[in-house]
Amino acid sequence: MARLFLIPTTLANNVDHAGIIQTEKIKHLQYFIVETAKIARSHLKQLGLNTPLQQLHISELNKHSQDTIELIKPLLDGHDVGLLSDCGMPAIADPGSIIVRLAHKHHIQICPMPGPSSLMMALMASGVNGQSFAFNGYLPIEAGERKKQIKRLEELTVKYGQSQIIIETPFRNNQLLQSLVETLTPQIFISISINLMNENEYIISKSVQEWGKKLPDINKQEAVFIIGT
Repeated sequence: MARLFLIPTTLANNVDHAGIIQTEKIKHLQYFIVETAKIARSHLKQLGLNTPLQQLHISELNKHSQDTIELIKPLLDGHDVGLLSDCGMPAIADPGSIIVRLAHKHHIQICPMPGPSSLMMALMASGVNGQSFAFNGYLPIEAGERKKQIKRLEELTVKYGQSQIIIETPFRNNQLLQSLVETLTPQIFISISINLMNENEYIISKSVQEWGKKLPDINKQEAVFIIGT
């Protein structure tokens, strides 16, 4: 039976990909479904695959991909396939979940592999509740709607103790942090994990009151935001 391997990727270019996953399980792979081919090749060349990089079959899954059945054709033909995201865990905040669901539909064996997740790394470094949490993806861009969503998340945090994980496009990081500080009540904690696994990684976690008015410039940096109690 063909298997779909869910292969995590490093969060930083200076980290050896082969050192963070069980490469012996995937050295035989020749077929891959990826988010971006160029980025995937930079990850794959570190894995010491049995097949030369130039001979691998790499298909892209992104917003332009429509024929998902064509993407899983190697699986249906009996070949093992690897699924990669550009960064971190495939199918987590990533379009790869479409492929996983389709593979389940066709009774393909799913083989998830351990590796880094920026969401989980940020949560464990935040100091807020890691027993109950939710990932909310991106908040609305429009200021009024964003404020409403932030207040709704605060209600969940206060009522249930549920930590709320948020991500943002890097060039809107500063606007999101400003909105969080201006909207949340003083006792709520905001944790930001920035550039995880990179040399310039840093994590700040403190209450809205402690953040104050002078906020750090995190524009165009990779960040995960968490609010909690």
